Amino acid sequence: MKNVLVVGTGTIGEPLIGLLAQHKESLGIDNVYFFKRTPLSDEKGKVESLVRKGSKLVSTTDALNDFKSLGFEPEDVENAYDNCQVIIDCTPSGNDNWENIYTKLDSEKRFMAQGSEHGFGPFFAWGINNETLKNDCNKYLIASCNTHNIASIVKSFSIDAGRDLNEGRFVCLRRANDVSQNDSFSPSPTITKHDNQEFGTHHARDVYELFEQDGIKLNLFSSAIKLPTQYMHTLWFNLAFKDSLELNDVLTELDKNEFLMSTEKLSSNKVFSFGRDHGYHGRLLSHGIIAIDSLHVKDNNLTGYCFTPQDGNALLSSVAATVNYFYEDTWKEKMEVFNQYLFKQI
Repeated sequence: MKNVLVVGTGTIGEPLIGLLAQHKESLGIDNVYFFKRTPLSDEKGKVESLVRKGSKLVSTTDALNDFKSLGFEPEDVENAYDNCQVIIDCTPSGNDNWENIYTKLDSEKRFMAQGSEHGFGPFFAWGINNETLKNDCNKYLIASCNTHNIASIVKSFSIDAGRDLNEGRFVCLRRANDVSQNDSFSPSPTITKHDNQEFGTHHARDVYELFEQDGIKLNLFSSAIKLPTQYMHTLWFNLAFKDSLELNDVLTELDKNEFLMSTEKLSSNKVFSFGRDHGYHGRLLSHGIIAIDSLHVKDNNLTGYCFTPQDGNALLSSVAATVNYFYEDTWKEKMEVFNQYLFKQI
């Protein structure tokens, strides 16, 4: 049996559970389990929807009766830990769970955590470093949404284009919180500290480490600021090259990249609205959406803005690492089922 367990039902876990469950036949997965620790009556609808999509609820022994009182038939999470070959942790406690739970399980399983859990394992981002997936490694860190976006821009316009990058600078204009969240909203722009002497913020550090895994060392620096919006992250980027470049070449390279979208829209609410209406679970699954009218070339520098599909672009990376574990030879073909959710222009 090919079974998957998703731990957590938050802004990443919830759509990931649905994505796996609704496509499990095409992906060759037998069962998709999801672990929800706390039975909450106001989240009954969410759990019911995930079950309808074909996934199975599991929880701790002490919570089973409370879930049953809400009308569900949960299974014990301990059984899921034993019976699932892939475990995807979508909580902010991935490293702690590794130390306290996952290290006690079969080491031949594949474990994944999300980008906030730095140090969990090698970075993985679908479409950027597919070759890093190897069966002799049992744990991976799925890159964060901004890491996906920055890495994809660097890969498309520098590495794939054969241009030597002198320096890449990025400013992450971050949304305050998700529309599903009440906490952490910022009523005013709030600056993120430059707490890394070499990279500024963790965003550039994470992209550097992702490419360093393949022996590529880049000069990157990032800043970040949180804005009072719930729509999307927006990324400002400046790539300084040794070689000259033309805007038309950049547009051609953008068109060739299946993971980067383009748009003539200049406001995040318009892009967010498209995702709400046409994306999976309201999410856009591409790495980023470049505002083509913002692109500017001068003195070997490429500058522009790119919207980041927060929490969305990392979903397919978790799915890809799952399918790769089960089908090492045909996993890329199986991932083609998600092409229906990838757009080139919005």
